Amino acid sequence: MRKSRQATPVTLTETQRERLEQLWFVYGNRGPKTTPGNHQFIQGLLEHGIDIRPLQTKRTAKRDVPTAECVAAVEKVLAPPDGEGAAALFKHLKLLSPPAGERQPLTPDPELKRMIAEMRGRLRRDGEGCGFNSGGKDAA
Repeated sequence: MRKSRQATPVTLTETQRERLEQLWFVYGNRGPKTTPGNHQFIQGLLEHGIDIRPLQTKRTAKRDVPTAECVAAVEKVLAPPDGEGAAALFKHLKLLSPPAGERQPLTPDPELKRMIAEMRGRLRRDGEGCGFNSGGKDAA
């Protein structure tokens, strides 16, 4: 049996969205290089967050296929910065280990433990006869 084709979900950053909106006025929305395929391609990315290219087959009408120029411009926008992939997105984060010997186990606050125990007691006392532990009684 054949696999069904599915559109590829795309998550856009704010800068990618802005750059695609600029391309929209060239390749879509009656711009100078608009075609129905370019229009649908960019609209799918901006409005629905999907890439429709996997849905296209060799039987797809030529007018519904985005031009190579449009695809190249969109790929350039969607490409990760510096070609580094996900590592480029997290280059400013740094994992720090705790200083040796300074980490102490946390001791629970006795006041907080007392409040939690009191709340649990109230729930047990007030919750009798309702919920899942109703003794088998049906609400209906």
